Amino acid sequence: MRTHRKIGPLSFGSVVAFITITLAVSKPAQAMPNFAQAYGIKCSECHIQIPALNAYGRYVQRTGYSGLNPHVLERESPVWVDYPVGYSQQPPGPASWDIGSLGVHADGAFGTPGSEWTYHVQQWIWQQSQAGGLDTAWVAYNNFFDGSGHIFAGKLEVPAPSEFSQWFDVTGLSINSSAEITVGEHTYELDANRWGYKFAYLRGSLDAEVSYVTSSADWAGFNDYDWTQDKTLQYKFAFANRGNPLEFGYYGARGSWPLTEGGFDQYYTNGFYAQRDPINGVPGFLTTYQMNHDGNPGMGAPPAGSNGVSYELYDNIGSRGLVAVGEQFTNDGLGNHTQIGNVDASYHVTRFIILYAEEALSVGQKPTWNGLIWFALPTGPLWPSNLSPQ
Repeated sequence: MRTHRKIGPLSFGSVVAFITITLAVSKPAQAMPNFAQAYGIKCSECHIQIPALNAYGRYVQRTGYSGLNPHVLERESPVWVDYPVGYSQQPPGPASWDIGSLGVHADGAFGTPGSEWTYHVQQWIWQQSQAGGLDTAWVAYNNFFDGSGHIFAGKLEVPAPSEFSQWFDVTGLSINSSAEITVGEHTYELDANRWGYKFAYLRGSLDAEVSYVTSSADWAGFNDYDWTQDKTLQYKFAFANRGNPLEFGYYGARGSWPLTEGGFDQYYTNGFYAQRDPINGVPGFLTTYQMNHDGNPGMGAPPAGSNGVSYELYDNIGSRGLVAVGEQFTNDGLGNHTQIGNVDASYHVTRFIILYAEEALSVGQKPTWNGLIWFALPTGPLWPSNLSPQ
């Protein structure tokens, strides 16, 4: 779903408007309104600001929702829809709107005792006014090692910091450019949903995950394991306690990328991250540092060592608002550098309606203004009887 190209600091601004809409329609789309409806709770129980997760929400995500009671989830329909409306303007050009995206989700649990089996499917019906693609389609069995082990199969989130897949920035550029860096012919997909298998072990403050993944294509990608596919072993080890706002850890990958003119690029990644949720009047932060090595980037380029660093500071404004500032630097090891900055703000208008705004900055370019309105619609009752609109 994402579009990649190699860019330098002076050319970045010219393509921000294009990739903004691509990313915007995929980012704020992973809140689970049917879960909130079933439990009669506010979205803030799991989210800093939709879709970014707090410590407890990250635990629910990584356990494949198995920390939730399947009998409670049965109170609501597992199907819900979301409709993001995106906006972008890079002066002096005209503004562009994306009003042609609609996603359908189904997520929940089944099996007794406990939520032994869980699942999540997300299909875009329309995507940027075109036929939509498959975003997510996994099923998980959650009863290994006395409930601490979870095995996933399907098109799933790879082991990485939760913020790579679910964050409140309109474009996600300050966080994801390192995860999507292009080195020669090879585009990293450290934040992508890809077909494969994943095992996660969570006990106490330990989060250990490992996956073997291939294609990120739609439904036809489920059996794409031939030599033309990037095959990646990806893993993560972190201190991540569901009751502690501070989280930190290591993530890595080892893969083989097929080159256009034959042969393969054997590559690997080592990354470190730390995050703290904003609580008790103290702002939150997220920082990442990533190092990559490509043995054969293709296009006649020599072996390359690339890296990237990013940071973001954010804080709540009242009970519904959030502001954030961030910056990110990448070096592809082949002489191409990027420096990106962003200022983001969001406001939770009412239950399942959120406004997002962003000013994106790059070296030597005028700011790009981006926006998003996110609507979600559970197929069950809009308001549970024991909860008023937040």
